[in-house]
Amino acid sequence: MSHQYPRRTGSPLLAGLPAQRAEPHGPAPVRARAVYDGTEPIAEARALARRFLSDVQLREAVSPDSRDALRLVVSELVTNARTHTSGGYSLTLEHAPGVVIVSVLDTSAEIPAAKPRDPRRIGGQGLHIVHALCTAFQASRNHGGKRVTATLPLTTFSR
Repeated sequence: MSHQYPRRTGSPLLAGLPAQRAEPHGPAPVRARAVYDGTEPIAEARALARRFLSDVQLREAVSPDSRDALRLVVSELVTNARTHTSGGYSLTLEHAPGVVIVSVLDTSAEIPAAKPRDPRRIGGQGLHIVHALCTAFQASRNHGGKRVTATLPLTTFSR
């Protein structure tokens, strides 16, 4: 099952996104993608994650912890894109056995870095949260901006 949302043609945000195609001898991958202009509430991205997980759960069990963690990871990554860029951004969610891969493309080439931990600071904890919940995290520059990708397990956390 694949959800595809309207895209802006020629947008630098979409450069480097994998083409969507079904597996030749199996079910189509579960994917969801949305492009935002930066004015939408972050809750729209969390709602996309909720709908996406409804489709994933038709194929694989998803722990309650993982449902909550996906909404949190999506919220943190989208908030970072919205806060630290002047343009729009896109969110892609993709299911692979046992995991969800969350990718955010934005127009800033600045690679995110976790700030030193400071329990007195309000904000600035998002990447620490993402690193704690995900089994993999990477950020890379692409033409027109960067891609941040996090891999989240669908089972109860062992950390």
